[in-house]
Amino acid sequence: MKAFGFIGLFVFILATGCGWAMSAGASLSTNDVMTGETFTLQVQVANDKKEELPWPQVQGLEHFQVTKNTSMSSNSQTTIINGQVSHNNSYITTFVYSLSTQQPGAYVLGPIRYVFKDFTQELGSARINITKSVSSLTTQSTVNKRKAYIGEQVLYTLRILPKDGVQAINLPQDMQKLIGEKFFFERLEKNIAPTVVTINGQQAKVFDIHIALFPLLPGTASLEGIPVEYQVVKRNGRNGQDMFDMFFGGANVITQKAFAEPLKMEVLPLPSGAPTGFTGSVGEYSISAKVDKTTVAAGDAVTLTVTIRGNGQPKSMTKPIMPELKDFEVFDPEESSSSALQGNTEWTTKVFKYALIPRRQGAYSLEGIAFPYFDPRRAAYSQVEANHISLQVGPGKEETVPQTRALTQREISDLGSDIRHIKTNNSRLENEGDLPYHHVWFGGLILLSPLAFAGALVLRRRRDRLGTDAAFLRKTQAASRMRKRLKQAQLALSSNKPVDFYRELSEALMGLASDALNQEFRGMRLDDAREVLLQHGASIETAGTYESLMQRCDFGQFAGLKSSEVELKADIEAGAKLLEQLDRELK
Repeated sequence: MKAFGFIGLFVFILATGCGWAMSAGASLSTNDVMTGETFTLQVQVANDKKEELPWPQVQGLEHFQVTKNTSMSSNSQTTIINGQVSHNNSYITTFVYSLSTQQPGAYVLGPIRYVFKDFTQELGSARINITKSVSSLTTQSTVNKRKAYIGEQVLYTLRILPKDGVQAINLPQDMQKLIGEKFFFERLEKNIAPTVVTINGQQAKVFDIHIALFPLLPGTASLEGIPVEYQVVKRNGRNGQDMFDMFFGGANVITQKAFAEPLKMEVLPLPSGAPTGFTGSVGEYSISAKVDKTTVAAGDAVTLTVTIRGNGQPKSMTKPIMPELKDFEVFDPEESSSSALQGNTEWTTKVFKYALIPRRQGAYSLEGIAFPYFDPRRAAYSQVEANHISLQVGPGKEETVPQTRALTQREISDLGSDIRHIKTNNSRLENEGDLPYHHVWFGGLILLSPLAFAGALVLRRRRDRLGTDAAFLRKTQAASRMRKRLKQAQLALSSNKPVDFYRELSEALMGLASDALNQEFRGMRLDDAREVLLQHGASIETAGTYESLMQRCDFGQFAGLKSSEVELKADIEAGAKLLEQLDRELK
């Protein structure tokens, strides 16, 4: 590793007036990196006492994205001089800074100083040259129309052409911030999958991303360049001279960004004269209606299903216009919605289910069910109407009730609850002397009440304890959180993301221990964590496995550990087994 400042082998220096020995040194993985590439600064402090040490003082970190991690190791040395045996223990704390930036330029990292009690060590400074990386992919952005009305669907296509070495391609999570202020948008594919196309007579692998855009405001709309994040493998080219190259291979995975070309389009306002019931739907639409039965008795319910399908903005598709059904009691509909990709167009289907209750018998024609919209091809408002439905209503029970007006369904229910029938035939006489307490089941009913009260009291006390006892709450939720974190690690493993895998596995291990013991393990040195686990019932084997597996997680996250697929699977299996042991042993 390239060194700067005072760097050498760790030779113990007696700190003045302290009676203990300390030394400090710093090292940098490289002085020349590319934008997006991660490099590491390590500061190691050796002490003859085992104690928690503060982080170094480092200037210049504000120019970088920084991830910090710390670990401790120990060494023991026995010497015999003139028959005298002496034992020396040293504890080395390693402070690791993982740094990266997307801005090219020359930066100064430092001065770096380590201060602890009366010990002060100046570790110098270093210059870091950040070179702008050459993009490993190109992008092409297009829209299927440069002029559209407000609410009209516009297909935006982002084509990504990667070069060799590109491992993963991701769109930003905050797409709404980039697009949603000017457009409503819908991703038409859930995953970014490659396809093979012919470009200039040559076959090439491309990633096509389709997005349905719906302009929200009239005027000139600018679609900013969407950032595409990707990872490439870069060979270090240092001939294995560095310590990391010797142990973990001579390649780095670099995260870089490329920006799609920004676009502009003209958004036309909708003309005046919108019909009644228009809610902003622009595009092509169809509507249909049906009932679950065409013959029904008065007072019985019939289900009317209205289906609207269109390619406009999904949120603009609201309830259809319904005719006046004065001879029916109409309830608010149940709504459901679904979207599907047909060709390069997103089509949305909304279903409305109405419950209708006819009040009197007769022949009815349900007509006038409509949905207004704006047709961009004709540049005019239009309306689709559902097919007519014939409904035959026969006599019902309410027809026998004298009335001067039609009763509502609620009135019919209230009237029915007031009627009590007297049975005159086939009545069975009961023995009035056969009282309930003469039966065995009566005693069971008496016991049921105090048992239910006791159960409710236990549940209440548990709920109150969960609300007031943070330690009990963490321990109660430890197992469920462990399963969620382990599932995330498995997803990262299946997605071939080793860094994310080791991060999630590390979180699962530290999280379970922290929740089970109500003691934060994040930031704790590994040997301290091992001792805490042993104090709370973990076996020596379990505590040792925890320490070694956490070391692999640290190497995988921050030191560029390159593990094979077999090793990764072995680590997830060891992690799952270790989590079960910790969950069982910790008290």
